[in-house]
Amino acid sequence: MATTNRSRNAATEVRDRRDRVAQLLADGVAQATIARQLNVSKYTVHRDVRALKSNAEQRPDQAQPAAPQPARNALARRAEEACNAMRDLDTAVAQLDAARPSHVAIPTATAHSWAQQLRDHAATLLRLADDFAEYYPRR
Repeated sequence: MATTNRSRNAATEVRDRRDRVAQLLADGVAQATIARQLNVSKYTVHRDVRALKSNAEQRPDQAQPAAPQPARNALARRAEEACNAMRDLDTAVAQLDAARPSHVAIPTATAHSWAQQLRDHAATLLRLADDFAEYYPRR
């Protein structure tokens, strides 16, 4: 009887994992990323994808899992995220400039910490700007 319960639990785990794999594929997530997220091997994900496709072909009358989104949808999503991040950066810089933190009475240690944070962020922003120059050179 214990073996039957274990078999049932294993079958449930596989079904649940395959449902999750199907959803992540529909969201445009790569198989290697799915494997990392679900803490399984990439070969397990590959087998799950094959099984999902096989089941879809065998049961055309039933609702099919959503087809994986093309890579361009994932790229469009990343472009939107980048656009939102740039908008947030604009807002944050404007708020920081308006606050004039260097003209606020704060402990010296806090002032030094904020100055270092600004330098660190400036270095990151310069690196990102250099990436743009590399990928989108001026002609």
